[in-house]
Amino acid sequence: MVSCREIIKLPSMAKLNIVAGKTGLDRMIRWVHFLDLPDVIPWVQGGELLIITGMGLNGDINKLKVIVREIIKKKLAGLIINIGPYIQNIPDEVIHLANRANFPIFELPWEVKIIEITQEICSYIVIKQTEQQSIKDFFEQLLFCPLVDPKVLIQRAAYFGYDLTKPYQVAIIRPVNLVKFSQIQKIKSGESLVALNARFEEIICDSLNTPDRKNLLMSWADNVVFLMPCNHQSRDDLHNSALLMEILKKLTARISGLEVTAALGGKIDNVRVARKSYLQALKVLKFAELKLTTKPVYSYDQLGVYKLLFEFEFDKLAEYYNEVIQPLDEYDKQHHMDMAASLFVYFKENCNAAQAAQSLFIHRNTLDYRLKKIQEITGRHFDDPYERLTLQLGVIIGKLLSSNVLLHDL
Repeated sequence: MVSCREIIKLPSMAKLNIVAGKTGLDRMIRWVHFLDLPDVIPWVQGGELLIITGMGLNGDINKLKVIVREIIKKKLAGLIINIGPYIQNIPDEVIHLANRANFPIFELPWEVKIIEITQEICSYIVIKQTEQQSIKDFFEQLLFCPLVDPKVLIQRAAYFGYDLTKPYQVAIIRPVNLVKFSQIQKIKSGESLVALNARFEEIICDSLNTPDRKNLLMSWADNVVFLMPCNHQSRDDLHNSALLMEILKKLTARISGLEVTAALGGKIDNVRVARKSYLQALKVLKFAELKLTTKPVYSYDQLGVYKLLFEFEFDKLAEYYNEVIQPLDEYDKQHHMDMAASLFVYFKENCNAAQAAQSLFIHRNTLDYRLKKIQEITGRHFDDPYERLTLQLGVIIGKLLSSNVLLHDL
């Protein structure tokens, strides 16, 4: 589906004027109807953009208020009123009603031919739906299904202006804590959530828009997945990270209160390994949920030691964790302590005991006791760089294991 916000950008809508419900422009349009019956309510189902001239009102302008109230209840996308001999102006009562319901009402001058705008809107809806389905099919074959003939996908990508014989990265943008945001914004209906997702995707599309290619982009669950070319040699990852940062700034500016994060998978130069880059981006998002750092954009190729850990088998890392940190876990269970967590915070604060104690909300002496006890339990000492690194890797691996971020089949 498409939104009212998209429709008003069409050439035939240049003389259209929105008079009410501006905050409802993200309502999704399922189809467009031109009806001038005395009672249009039985003929609409919801999601339509309704066009009327008022001819069916028989001069009774009060009926317009009834119609608007009823089509709001039926969850139509919006109303276009052809201003002319039957409705010369829209009553203030109708405008106030639409504003309260965030329901878009547009005025259309009488000289504009209704047939022209209905044809363009319908054509746009059909083309957009067909294109979206085609792109979704492309992504499903590229990222989720075994590739039978890579040449076919390369040809399909070329149709959209992408050369998949050159390096690309899979990028994912995801809203953070969408449930909490929906509660704060009082988004309760499925239609409102669909409209929010569409707006989210539209902003990303506008940010990525270039004259030489269409946006090869797909919504999947709450994520928006797309491909980013690597055209800057050694600096391409930094370039794409900076571009993602700009997109996130636009998203947070245009959708107030929404937190977002973005992830880049590794570079790919062969469509057969595109899924690998996608899985890497998903792992990066899982890593972001750990909040080990506060960056809004994460790149697989810039994760440092975490990237190295991602490449190890799960069993090997679990074995390392059990060898290094398991004694602390056992001590914590027996004595109802939290030594492992204290050790993680200590390393997170760059071995600054005062800062770590403050973060843990404990006295400095209490932390000193815990650190001394940790050395006794593990047999590893902080003044030995090798043993300190061993412990630090152990708690990092523990965080990754507990979050399932290291599982290969996400």
